[in-house]
Amino acid sequence: MSVTKLSEIPGIGEKIKKALVDHFGTEAVALKVILDSRVDLVAAVPGIGDKQAVNIVKAAFETQFGATANMILRSTDLRKIFDSILDTMREYANTSYAKDRLLLYFPLPPEKLDVILERQRYFADASDMAQKLSSEQKDTLKTLLGQVRGLYRKIQSQRIEGRVIITDSDKAFDTLVKEGVDKWCPVYLLSQGESGTDYAQGYDLVMFISPKGGYDESMDGLENVEILGKSWSIDDVLPEKTVGFYAKNYKVIDASCKLAAEFSGLPTNDSVDIFVKGLDFQQLAQVGEILKSLDEDGGIAEGIDLELDRYRKAVKSFPTAMAETEAWLNEEITSRISKSEITLGGQQIISILQSTDVEGADAGSLRNMLPAEIIETFTRTVQEAEDKLVQTLGLSAKEADWATGIISEDISLPVKMDSNRSNELEDRLRRIVAERSFKLMKKFAGQLEKLKTVVTDAVQTLLEFDLFLAVGLFAVDYNLQLPDVSLEYNGVGVQGARNIFLVESMLKGRHGVVQPIDYAIGETPFRPEGTNGENCAILSGANSGGKTTTIQTLAQIAAMAQSGFPVPARKAYVKVFEEIYFFYKSRGVVSAGAFETTLKQFAEIVVSDKSKLALFDEIEAITEPGSAANVIAGLIELLQSDPNTCTVICSHLAREIKEVTSVPVRIDGIEARGLDENLELIVDRTPRFGQLARSTPELIVERLAKLSKGQKKEIYLKILDNLTKGHT
Repeated sequence: MSVTKLSEIPGIGEKIKKALVDHFGTEAVALKVILDSRVDLVAAVPGIGDKQAVNIVKAAFETQFGATANMILRSTDLRKIFDSILDTMREYANTSYAKDRLLLYFPLPPEKLDVILERQRYFADASDMAQKLSSEQKDTLKTLLGQVRGLYRKIQSQRIEGRVIITDSDKAFDTLVKEGVDKWCPVYLLSQGESGTDYAQGYDLVMFISPKGGYDESMDGLENVEILGKSWSIDDVLPEKTVGFYAKNYKVIDASCKLAAEFSGLPTNDSVDIFVKGLDFQQLAQVGEILKSLDEDGGIAEGIDLELDRYRKAVKSFPTAMAETEAWLNEEITSRISKSEITLGGQQIISILQSTDVEGADAGSLRNMLPAEIIETFTRTVQEAEDKLVQTLGLSAKEADWATGIISEDISLPVKMDSNRSNELEDRLRRIVAERSFKLMKKFAGQLEKLKTVVTDAVQTLLEFDLFLAVGLFAVDYNLQLPDVSLEYNGVGVQGARNIFLVESMLKGRHGVVQPIDYAIGETPFRPEGTNGENCAILSGANSGGKTTTIQTLAQIAAMAQSGFPVPARKAYVKVFEEIYFFYKSRGVVSAGAFETTLKQFAEIVVSDKSKLALFDEIEAITEPGSAANVIAGLIELLQSDPNTCTVICSHLAREIKEVTSVPVRIDGIEARGLDENLELIVDRTPRFGQLARSTPELIVERLAKLSKGQKKEIYLKILDNLTKGHT
């Protein structure tokens, strides 16, 4: 089904629809994000959390795909098993994108066999690649993928100090405002008769847009004015907007460029080659080089333009340099004059005092009254102070005269600093920084704008690759193999199968090696001795022998196989079922209501004419012991008569069920074969087909008898004798 409106997706009402449209701008964009399975972007919508985002995307996927997880997984217990497998698999993903995308994989119906086989080929390649990766490659891929996420497309404006944009065109002004340029810096429209200088004064960089070619001559006296004509663009006046996209996604893009470089060393196959084609290595390398020219805030990085670095350092240190120069100058003049041995006459002292006391006294007259040595000391020290300021600011020899006049020539203590000249120098330095930074920014923005599609395609490719890698690594660690799925089979046959949950526990060091098992139910190419393609069997056996684990493993393999995943078995033959059921044994006392509910579920299974696999774990717990065998016998008679159904029932009542059922029934047994030298049970986890398992209580009593003496030993032997009689 083609989804064309948000309202067609289950779970999206008017409130959610409004939130999506408000966030993404239009319904079309919101719908595309959802249909692209971008759970991360949907989760970023205000009012929609991670869980709801997954549900929305999954509902859209299922609606468009024409299948849902619950179509095949027909019981709550089975859905929990499959969800747990996905959770384990998702731990191998490094990105939230891959973790979320894995939730969209679920068992598919028979009519989707082509999709199942397509997924199988894909994940076989994933496993093949992962198998050949070195430990170093795995670590590098995981580290870099851990820095990749979906790209932020919406860039927040950042106020740019010292820039102004002026235009005499209504159309240009409307374009600037529509593109949000006014949120970055002031934008002014000149009215008839207005002068550009009225708006331009005090800015470090002035952009004048005049599409008709007009020019305000009053701006000739301003420095750092850039005139733009008819063919101007937003990047011409605001390159920060393009660069801002890269700054916002700096770490993601940087990691993606580094990841692309790793692909040249990956093991290749058809699927890996598709990923390689999604990466433009040459242009991504170019992006990587340009990124080195930018810092993570979107500015020009240090070391890219040494002259810019010098001027930026001068601007940054200017207030401190001025204060330090003034302090040094006053201290030095005071020290030098105080050490002089010049003698002044009384009349000279009176004249100096009278001169300094007169408001607005002529500096020249004061200079004439002082001894030449004092004047020379003052002049020399001022020159040294100017040189010191030039050196502190890092100005070149040609720029040294920029500092001339900042220190007043007036003879006074403290020495006077000319604030106008000081402000002029600081403004000059700022203008140079603004102009130089802008030119570089404009250059990089022009290059990066052309590479934006390359970057977005690469990031999306790498997000998909993370899912590919996750399944591959999972398959390698759990030794998964591709199953043989077919519409021609009518059952499940597995060889060398291991339970996913037990393997997970083993990998975490909680116990030793997991013993693989063989099992078969129904018609498949695997027909072990003792079977004859029966579609119904009772699995008997020792407590803790592995009955539940066996049917749980069958459920895992069937569900994973129909999802297109490799499975935990050396060989597996699986029919593509229309329905799969799994029921755990009841915990605790079951009420009459619960018994009724369970019977309704069983009736639903029986009346369904769809092909199905039904797995039951000790269902005798649903009712009284005296009735359980009869209930199960009736269920077996119905299920066995349905050629589309394959059933395995775990039960301790195998003998009792066989006695009351009216049809032949295969009984398989997981048997404790005896006691080892430590008198511990030896359990063969693979069932013995067509044979009732030897009783575990019998072996336990035998062990107790061997470990005991005297009267206790006699008691255990008596119990053992009674148990043995019961089996004859």
